[in-house]
Amino acid sequence: MKMREIVTHNLGLKVLSLILAVMLWLFVVAEKESQTSLSVPVVFENLPPGLVIVGRPPDRIDVRVAGPRMLLLRLNGDRPMLHLDLKDAREGTIAFPAPESAISIREGVRVTRVTPAAIEVRLAKSGTKRN
Repeated sequence: MKMREIVTHNLGLKVLSLILAVMLWLFVVAEKESQTSLSVPVVFENLPPGLVIVGRPPDRIDVRVAGPRMLLLRLNGDRPMLHLDLKDAREGTIAFPAPESAISIREGVRVTRVTPAAIEVRLAKSGTKRN
């Protein structure tokens, strides 16, 4: 057999095999575990009437996440946020340790590190002097 006959014999099967091999390779690469860092906005919810936030609590936190590479690529469109509920808050300082559980993030992705590890918020009655 000549070289041309070797290449063109069963050409359709060869092209199909190549396409399937590329698809399988892409699937394996996309499912590989990876990590990335995000800057996540902090959202304070349910501030009781008559109270105000005093000082400058962080408006963003740095979050390290891990998961399949394909899911991490989709995170940019999801816009994860940290929701801190102040519903039962009273005047004074409130600490939110381990805020990673309050981050709204896509299923299949896990938070591996949050900086800062805890957030403190000072609340005062509205109309009082703020520092």
